[in-house]
Amino acid sequence: MTATPLIPIANIYYMFCYAWDRMREAQSIGLGGVESPDLPNLLARVLLASAGRLLRRGLDQGYQSRVEDIGTVRGRIELYASHALRARRAPRLACEFDELTQNIHLNRVLKSSLLRLSRAPSLDQALAHELRLTARRFSHVGDLQLRRSDFSGIRLHRNNAFYDHILRVAELAFDTLLPDPGGDGFRFVDVLRDERKMAGVFEAFVRNFYRSEQTEFRVEPLQILWDAQPVLVSEGDRLPSMRTDIFLRGLQRRIIVDTKYYTEALQEHHGVKSFRSENLYQLYAYIKNAAAAEPSMVVSEGMLLYPQVGAALHAKYDLQGHQITIATVDLSLPWPDIARRLRLLLTAS
Repeated sequence: MTATPLIPIANIYYMFCYAWDRMREAQSIGLGGVESPDLPNLLARVLLASAGRLLRRGLDQGYQSRVEDIGTVRGRIELYASHALRARRAPRLACEFDELTQNIHLNRVLKSSLLRLSRAPSLDQALAHELRLTARRFSHVGDLQLRRSDFSGIRLHRNNAFYDHILRVAELAFDTLLPDPGGDGFRFVDVLRDERKMAGVFEAFVRNFYRSEQTEFRVEPLQILWDAQPVLVSEGDRLPSMRTDIFLRGLQRRIIVDTKYYTEALQEHHGVKSFRSENLYQLYAYIKNAAAAEPSMVVSEGMLLYPQVGAALHAKYDLQGHQITIATVDLSLPWPDIARRLRLLLTAS
């Protein structure tokens, strides 16, 4: 089995919060030095804190259609049902009307997330009890048989955007717990084992960290076209464009950053370790084609950034007039040290 980055649970959560561009909410919860043996316990603490703040603020409400037999006219009269009532000499009308209620989809998703997480097998019993008590405070909200599609169906707007962070935490909690094949509980899924998912998280984490934690560079997307012309005109131009993970544009410097989430940043051939050639080829293609397209990119820099597994890497090369940095960031460090490391990587020397 290959090694995976040994990342403390709290750091995984902070990475996700940067990836979601919601680090301010994470900092406001103030986990401090809380010890959590696994991700469900930490997410339980975050959900409890976030749900408490949400309940104090007041749950979002929405209008839902309702049909009821009432003594006065309200909304639209249901003629067929009202005639049936009249035939029975019931002094009521069947009316359809919109009612403002907390029993809306996003509140049902949150309540169900609290209850679902409370059944995690590794969860501290005190936390499980708090989750159930908090779910009871959603007293006017119905239950839901939670599915993953319930999260994608939620659309937030300006008036309920404050739900964004807690919904993302709830969705992450959903992804880390899968039902047992026997249907009698849940099993914990280690998100670090999903390299594809974590590659996207790591890229978004680095991008949004640089967007919010430094002012020397603007963080932009960068689309690069190949410096090539079709020889056969009939074929047209079918070369795909290239899009960089992270592009940092400063007054004097331009840096193309390519993040990679591998279990090992080095390749080995005949017992000799070296940097991964395919990553260098990709970065080289970015830099040379960007330089051909834009004069300001002639002296652009490149950076390959990996999470650290084993030995730390920090190498710099001059590659045909372009400074190339190949480095790792140790995600097992205390969070202030990780931030310091990422800032240090942008220094010119």
